[in-house]
Amino acid sequence: MKVCIVAEGCYPYVVGGVSGWINSLIQSFPNIEFILLTIIANRSSRGKFVYELPKNVTQVYEVYLEDCEWNNGKKRQKNRKHIRLSKKEYAEMLNMVLNRKTDWNILFDLFQRKNLSIDDLLMGPDFFQIARECYNRKYSGIIFSDFLWTLRSIYLPMFWVLKMNIPKADLYHCVATGYAGVLGSMAVHFHDSSLLISEHGIYTREREEELIKAEWVKGAYKNIWIEQFKKMSLLAYEKADIVTCLYARARLLQMELPG
Repeated sequence: MKVCIVAEGCYPYVVGGVSGWINSLIQSFPNIEFILLTIIANRSSRGKFVYELPKNVTQVYEVYLEDCEWNNGKKRQKNRKHIRLSKKEYAEMLNMVLNRKTDWNILFDLFQRKNLSIDDLLMGPDFFQIARECYNRKYSGIIFSDFLWTLRSIYLPMFWVLKMNIPKADLYHCVATGYAGVLGSMAVHFHDSSLLISEHGIYTREREEELIKAEWVKGAYKNIWIEQFKKMSLLAYEKADIVTCLYARARLLQMELPG
C-alpha cells in the first residue's frame, strides 16, 4: 500500500505540532510506503528539510505557490498566446469565481492540458471576461482594475496547484484543506483513490482570522480572499471519504461551511 501525505507549509520543512505528528504517523507504520506531496512558497525552500525522513518515505514531490513563468518586458507580451476556453470550461471557471456550484473535474482536466500557460490564461480575454462578469454582478462599487489584479493574484497560486501532475497512491491523506485539499481532490479525480482529511486547525477559520487582522488587504478584498479559502475547503470536504478534526467545536465549524 502506498500513502501520499499532502501537507502545506509544514513537514518536513518546519518543526512544529503538525510536522511532528506527521513524522510520528509515518514512523508508526514502517511496513507502509509513504510519499510526500508538499506545498511550499517558492523554490528557495526546495529540499531544505529539518526532519530526517523515515526510511519508508520513498519520494518527495514539491508544489510552489509562487512559481513563475512570467517574463519581463515586451518580449513576453509579443510571445503571449491567447488561451481560449471551451464553453464548458468557461462556464465552470465562471461558476468557480462566482462561488457557485462547480464541476471541478472539468477544471482539473483543463489544467492538465499540455503546455497550458498560467500567464497566458490569466492575461487572456476569457479570464478578463470572467472577471468582468463577476465584477458587474457583485463588486461594481470598487475599481475594476484593482479587482482584476486581485483576482489574478488570488488565482495564480491555485492555478499552479492545479497544474501539478499528481503522483499515484492508494490513499491520499491531507493534513489540512486549502491548497492541500485541492491536490487531494484532484487525486480522487485522476487516480480514483481514497481521500482522508485530518484537520488539526480549521483552515478556513485560521485564514479568515489572519485576513481580518491583515493590513495589506482592505474592505471588500478581505471578503474576496476569505471566500477563496472557503471555496477550496468546501471542495475538499465534498471529495473526501473521511474528514476528522481534534474537537467537537471544530466539527461544527466543518459542518457549517456548506451553508
